[in-house]
Amino acid sequence: MTTGESSDAPSQRRDDSSMLANFVFGHAAMLVVFTSWAFGGQAPWARQVIAVWGIPGALLFVLACRSARVPGGERRHPAVRWLWPLLAYDLLVGLSGLNPSFIELRQADQGSLIMTQPLAWLPSSARPWLTWRELWQFNVFVLACFNFFLVAKTRRLLRRMLFVMGANAVGLAVLGTFQKLSGANALWLGAVPSPNPKFFSTFIYHNHWGAFTVLNLAVCLGLLFHFLRRRDQRDFWHSPVPFGCLAILLLAATVPLSASRSCTVLAGLLLAAAVVHALFRLVRDRRAARKPVAWPVAGIVAAVFLAVAAVYYVGQEVIAQRAALTSEQLASIAREDTLNSRLALYRDTWRMAAEKPWFGWGLESYAHVFRIFNTQRAAETWVWIPFYAEAHNDWLQSLAEVGFVGTGLLALLVLLPTVAVRWRRVDSILPRYLLAGVGIVLLYAWVEFPFANPAVMLTCWLTFYCAIRYATLSEATAPDASK
Repeated sequence: MTTGESSDAPSQRRDDSSMLANFVFGHAAMLVVFTSWAFGGQAPWARQVIAVWGIPGALLFVLACRSARVPGGERRHPAVRWLWPLLAYDLLVGLSGLNPSFIELRQADQGSLIMTQPLAWLPSSARPWLTWRELWQFNVFVLACFNFFLVAKTRRLLRRMLFVMGANAVGLAVLGTFQKLSGANALWLGAVPSPNPKFFSTFIYHNHWGAFTVLNLAVCLGLLFHFLRRRDQRDFWHSPVPFGCLAILLLAATVPLSASRSCTVLAGLLLAAAVVHALFRLVRDRRAARKPVAWPVAGIVAAVFLAVAAVYYVGQEVIAQRAALTSEQLASIAREDTLNSRLALYRDTWRMAAEKPWFGWGLESYAHVFRIFNTQRAAETWVWIPFYAEAHNDWLQSLAEVGFVGTGLLALLVLLPTVAVRWRRVDSILPRYLLAGVGIVLLYAWVEFPFANPAVMLTCWLTFYCAIRYATLSEATAPDASK
């Protein structure tokens, strides 16, 4: 196995400049930047722009499939077969929109949903229009990312996309930090009122910003370790590594500053693992070169300590407030109030999923159907019922909306390309960091709803497909272990 990564061969770089590759790169990059700056894609007008942006994405998908070639000369790229779960998912969800399970009645300018009797053996949807809209947006994101997977012929082009993602996240982090420290009480430095007081940067919900930051921290860490292994640069200070460290520090500081406690823990674990990884690599390389180890290790430990102290100094007021709130919530959990409420939400969501286990109630139907299964009532009255637009568990909500069949197809969409890579032959650490970020957010989805945010969903898919493509290219250039 190689000990360092070199740049791509000059003959391969010509693939980066093809017109199709440039169009696909620009299409995906512009979609990521626009979605993240347009309130995380959650503004109604932003969703409309995303929907329109999917039309050229569909055309680019056809062109990318036609232009894809394999060494054997086959017309169809073998990776296209990984998309059959998406086709099956589209068929399932699309059919559900033709089999409504609720009808809307309007009286005195007020609408109400009335349950009907749909065909029991077909998928159904409570709100067909919302189902089709959400399905189209999902396809826009997946195809835009898969298009880039198909046309990216070199790791250099993939790193360029990752750089765009990281630089975009750092720009948002700078805006959010300035916004927070200046005391702005609305989005865009106070210009746009936020429907949620827990906002950060351009994101309406702070936990969505946290998930978005975890993904981009994984991107920046992967790039950082890539450049640490490069042999074609003069020294540490004449490489992109110092700028990468600064970018990681800026991103990491925003997670506690945004008051996202859960994501602060997740980002801290990811960064701690990266520090341990860096220390092991440093010790191994220094011992192999017969150089002293103590001083470089002490320098890294001191730098990490100073970085943590700087982050705490900047966000100490927010950290103190969240620490006090955490103590109150722990006391509430001890009285079983908060814990029982969340467990009741999960239990009722499971009951909703169990009612239609195969195909669910329809994509984007949770907020409308869950009222039937919600058993919670306000403590002061039995009349008022708390409203839940999300299940605070994306996995359970997926089971409730698209059933075990739809959720299984989504899982296959991720698993098929992941298991197809021969990871033992992949000599780069970069795709592993990318997949680590994706895996953390997928685990986080068991206790929150990060994928309700379009920017998080898009970033997750793009990070995933960049990881798989980078791994396959690294695998192709790795020496044959059998020789």
